[in-house]
Amino acid sequence: MRKTAVAVTLISALLITAAAGTQLICIISANFIPETPPSGIRINSDGTVEGTNLLNRVGNVYTLISDIYDTIVVFRDDIVLDGAGYTLHGKGNSTGVFLQDRSNVTIKNLNIRGFYWGIKSIIGDFPPATPKYIIISGNTITQNTYGIVLASSAGCMVLENRITNNTIGASMYSGNVFRNNRFDNNEYALDDYSGANDLDSSNTVNGKPIYYWFDQHDKTVPLDAGLVILKNCSSITVEDLKLEGNGNGLLLYGTTNSTIRSNILANNKEGISLKESFNNTISGNRVTNNKGYGIYGYHSTSNVISKNQITLNEKGGVNLDYSVSNIITENDIAENYGNGVFLTDIKDSDITNNNVMLSRGCGIGFGYGPNGKVKGNVVSKNDVGIWMSNAFENTVTFNNVTENFGWAVYLEGDQKNNTIHHNNFIGNKIVVGLQVHIKMFWSYPGLNYRGPPSEAPLPELVPGAGNYWDDGREGNYWSDYTGKDANGDGIGDTPYLINEKNADNFPLMLPFTMTIASPEGEGSTDMDTDYPEGEDSTGADIGSFPVVPVVAAASAAVAVVAGAGLLVYFKKRNNARINKHSEVEQSST
Repeated sequence: MRKTAVAVTLISALLITAAAGTQLICIISANFIPETPPSGIRINSDGTVEGTNLLNRVGNVYTLISDIYDTIVVFRDDIVLDGAGYTLHGKGNSTGVFLQDRSNVTIKNLNIRGFYWGIKSIIGDFPPATPKYIIISGNTITQNTYGIVLASSAGCMVLENRITNNTIGASMYSGNVFRNNRFDNNEYALDDYSGANDLDSSNTVNGKPIYYWFDQHDKTVPLDAGLVILKNCSSITVEDLKLEGNGNGLLLYGTTNSTIRSNILANNKEGISLKESFNNTISGNRVTNNKGYGIYGYHSTSNVISKNQITLNEKGGVNLDYSVSNIITENDIAENYGNGVFLTDIKDSDITNNNVMLSRGCGIGFGYGPNGKVKGNVVSKNDVGIWMSNAFENTVTFNNVTENFGWAVYLEGDQKNNTIHHNNFIGNKIVVGLQVHIKMFWSYPGLNYRGPPSEAPLPELVPGAGNYWDDGREGNYWSDYTGKDANGDGIGDTPYLINEKNADNFPLMLPFTMTIASPEGEGSTDMDTDYPEGEDSTGADIGSFPVVPVVAAASAAVAVVAGAGLLVYFKKRNNARINKHSEVEQSST
């Protein structure tokens, strides 16, 4: 009891700090609908036990006297549930120990195995009107889908537990304290949603410390880190780390002016997450084999994502939601199972000089905003090359869009006035006659009609709005263009017609000559990079950054390179990847 009293006192002090911290971060404040408690053994509000004779009650202490194959639901405050080293067994579903709106409950010395949720504590009102002191201490929690879930819960003290071989070790919201816990061999150790929790480096992931920093500045994360979460931090350096097996390999929440470089982020739920973070630099990292996105951003502005290798991530390579004024440049983005790069709001963002290939979605996709720039990218062997939706007044120029399995460019929704010229569209699948498609949409001219019903205009399917496919002198190179060049000026004599509102009036007869540029702008055959050394899944060397093509000149006079020769670099650099996906290519042709 003395240990419990000391712990409660410690919680009080720590939660004052945590509660103050949460006011600096935007967290959800709402009334949650109470859950229906699961069936199982009851510790009732009057102190009685229902459903088993294997819990021995002495006062407010309930002690197991044998293993139990059922759920324990706690309806009483101010108690101790002591496992005494025995095991609570599940069958892969339900909850081991369930608490809702409980206060001053301790769960200790209990083995919890085989449930969907090992321990689940929830609070109906969040943030709670008063702290709900829950102590989870000295337990072994293993082989559950979720080990510990503190759902909309605050005021939990999680001490000296061994949390092993779960899908997710612990999942939480704000205001909880973790000390001396071991997260070993979980698929993902920790899922931390929002707000501020108090975890120090006494907690470990597979023997490596967790660095959960709140309101820290001008620091470098130590090299022994197993998990890094930065909240309301600034000027933090995260460098030369290997972060694996976590909900987020690296999470930046409300964090600014920090540098993330030369790290390996693999086999996490999300590789790198940016939430409400800005002015950060993410460069030279290897981000691979994550279950979600390689890099995910939400309401995060003015970040630079450059020279990373982003491969084999299940949801996609780079995905930024409601995040403007970001720069995505000189990255190798390949073999992701969703989109290569996708921005839901491209406003004032640049996607430049990236190598994006073998995505199972679009290579580059964006929408809902003006003033985005997509320039100098190589977009090859994706399901679709460049996808645009509800995008207006953006520029797409000087890109190589080659050998994609669907359209080179696909536009839909309320798109208009985008500038698309000086691109090479080579060898993309011809769908309905063209490498480009602008989706038609329904027009309803009768919405404001007030005349006789029999004369009301009918809905009609009309072409998408107009865009600019040339600069008034030169347009794009289309490998499927069949027009002639009678005067030999390098410009087709007839437009490349897309629909009645869209045409490339000056199609180029030959693709552009490309040169290879180093970061300093000098010609070279390779770019320097800060990638960690190693090999990718195909065995291809990843020690050097991919060569990035840059347009040498826009004049047709220098456009003398044959389309096939333009792809020599690609086919050499990515031969292993292309061979690996040969069945995808065959099924798409």
